[in-house]
Amino acid sequence: MNGYDHDDGSNVLKMLGYYSMIGLLRVHCLLGDYCTGLKFLSPIDISEQGVYTTVIGSCISTIYHYGFANFMMHRYADAIHQFNRILLYMLKYKEYHQKSPQYDLLLKKNEQMYALLAICLSLCPQNNLTDENVSIELKGRYGTKMTKMLRCDGEKYYDELFSFACPKFIAASPSVFYNQDAHRLQLKLFLDEVKQQQLLLGVRSFLKLFSVITIGKLAQHMGWNETSLRAILMAYTHKTHAVDNDGNIISSADFDFYIDEDTIHATESKSIKHHNDYFLTHILKFEEVIGELAELQVY
Repeated sequence: MNGYDHDDGSNVLKMLGYYSMIGLLRVHCLLGDYCTGLKFLSPIDISEQGVYTTVIGSCISTIYHYGFANFMMHRYADAIHQFNRILLYMLKYKEYHQKSPQYDLLLKKNEQMYALLAICLSLCPQNNLTDENVSIELKGRYGTKMTKMLRCDGEKYYDELFSFACPKFIAASPSVFYNQDAHRLQLKLFLDEVKQQQLLLGVRSFLKLFSVITIGKLAQHMGWNETSLRAILMAYTHKTHAVDNDGNIISSADFDFYIDEDTIHATESKSIKHHNDYFLTHILKFEEVIGELAELQVY
């Protein structure tokens, strides 16, 4: 559904229904009911151009709430893909919206999505899903914090970035301090997930280091017994898989492993490097530099 198809006559009701689905996504994100919010948006194909993209404020807000809902449902790869897409657009065309009355909103959402992207890449390292220019901007903003977040002592940075980037949650049953209560609840759920993910960081490091290793040897390296290690490996498999909107199980891991008797076999998925994009980007940069130098010579 793209919102353009309508019979002869006015399309007001269809547009009202179209934007109502986007509004319901936002409301359910504020309530913390992310699954229902994504179900309401399912008739709209976010990956294609539609009515919501004709207004930049609507486009940014839709992608932000769609990405945040996927992020809270542990679909980190989907969230990274959407944040990268809209942040790359903002890098290219942000200056064209400076006179827009929505410009301040665009800048705020832009910064919030960089913070969410930093969290996603810390919990699910997938650098091949981000554009080079977006990665450079991200490292300039949160490079140091991301390095610390990948270690076990980075919980305060997760707290800081989440509190900055999350929407202003509301409660279904309002009370005097309902915003703070709703925020604390969502923050607690997120930090609980972070603690579970940090327990698996050592497993990921060793599996990326060894392509073949026995369970006994890996347990010895990590200081665990074999029974606990098997449980941790099952937990790692669970944490790196999620169910998408169609009910399919998808993996967000950057490598795969399987256990044959008592031996672990790990294979790292190789990312496809698009060298043409790299060279085209730098050719354009050099052309801009040459143009600026030519103007200086004229003066």
